[in-house]
Amino acid sequence: MTDRSLRVLQIIDTFAYGGAERLLATLNGVAPDLGLHMSVASLAPPTPERSLSFPVLQDAGLDPTYIGIRLMRQRNAVPLIARKIRESRADVVHAHLGTSSVLVPLAGRLAKVPVLSTLHHLPAHGRPLPARTKERLAIRSAGRGHSLIFVSEAARAAAESIHGSPRPSWRVLHNGVDMSSFRPPAGATSEALPADLDVPAGVPVVTIVAALRKPKGHEVALRAWPSVRERVPGATLLIVGDGEHRATLESLAGEGVVFAGSRDDVPAILRGSTLALLPSLTEALPTAVIEAAASGLTAVATTVGGTPEIVDDGRTGLLVAPGDAAALGDAVVALLTDDARRAQLGEAARRLAEDRFDLRRWAGRLADLYDDALATKAAGSRRLRV
Repeated sequence: MTDRSLRVLQIIDTFAYGGAERLLATLNGVAPDLGLHMSVASLAPPTPERSLSFPVLQDAGLDPTYIGIRLMRQRNAVPLIARKIRESRADVVHAHLGTSSVLVPLAGRLAKVPVLSTLHHLPAHGRPLPARTKERLAIRSAGRGHSLIFVSEAARAAAESIHGSPRPSWRVLHNGVDMSSFRPPAGATSEALPADLDVPAGVPVVTIVAALRKPKGHEVALRAWPSVRERVPGATLLIVGDGEHRATLESLAGEGVVFAGSRDDVPAILRGSTLALLPSLTEALPTAVIEAAASGLTAVATTVGGTPEIVDDGRTGLLVAPGDAAALGDAVVALLTDDARRAQLGEAARRLAEDRFDLRRWAGRLADLYDDALATKAAGSRRLRV
């Protein structure tokens, strides 16, 4: 226990289905033990697509609310956010994702509350002009707050390469997962999958947990899957998640592919899986791969962004080039057909997750940053009085 007692308002772009949204639910599981009293708000107004994580956040004990900002350039956006900050009586505000990282630091200055921001994506050259502009604004705005947090060394290095020298406020802090919820199966083999999933009993199950968005690379896995099934009969690709790309993906899927939609039983699904897969085209630090590692599940993933900070190629999993369906399929087959190697890699993945991505260690470092933000604010107030 701790003597700390801080009200923390977490503001995120939307409550869509994604790793950042799930992280807030996970964080609230340990926040009270650290003296953190969290609330969470979506910058955007509710729509079905932008509310998929709402029940997950509710079940985690949060009371999700909407600020109702429709556009980043909305003229009253900053005053509306500042009003929300004041109404929450927050001691510290933590912004997540790009639009929030642009607007919330400005609102925090208006409300006289310190703001930290986390960018959960990987800065990259060649992005469309609107995306590049928002990213530049986010890094400049958030960098003038107390802390701008990157979730991987790769993301921080990419930001420096594209946007210039880092400010003193830049930090790298790996996300964490709950090692007690995401745990290996009790026995030597996978547990049974949840009964409502349309997956035949006894078949190898390769699971992707990711929002159904184009950058997640699901199409690459779907292209690879016929070849996988030729070499591993019955192998099933289980796609967990939802999003705007679902209809397109379903139209591309062949035999042996199951769409599970948004689920709140991901730990049980991973314990019932044979192998994890993430064919992303870009990533800052994929939570799904950390969750798989914590579950003692080896993964096939791509060499993008911070993924190699989770998957040690050849030791805890296998990495392939993004977009290479043949290499992806070969890596999946190699692990599905070698039980001993798969088990060895899974055990090493769990050890790495315990060492780098423990939820309580991550939450404790966040709490320390919140303390420092308040201390910096208090020191500034004393200087003004003098």
